[in-house]
Amino acid sequence: MNIKLTDKHKIKVKESDDIFEVMRHILLRDNKIDREKEHFWLICMANNNLIVNIELVSLGSVNAVTVKHMNVFRVAVLKGAVKVILCHNHPSGEMKP
Repeated sequence: MNIKLTDKHKIKVKESDDIFEVMRHILLRDNKIDREKEHFWLICMANNNLIVNIELVSLGSVNAVTVKHMNVFRVAVLKGAVKVILCHNHPSGEMKP
């Protein structure tokens, strides 16, 4: 699932808090995404750390998500990413693996 980015999301990433804020806005959209499930996201960036694309690579269950590395690399290459950030959520709020 490709996320339509607003200008608010097309930022230059300087620190991890920048990614946290962008992903928080995306995950809290009006029921557009299954919030009770684990997600694996790919954030594609230009060489200057500008976010150019955010894509949901895999949607899992309430306590797991499976990710094929081939799918991550395919999206990054097709979107022309020079840099990537991988994001994963835990809907339970528990941070232990």
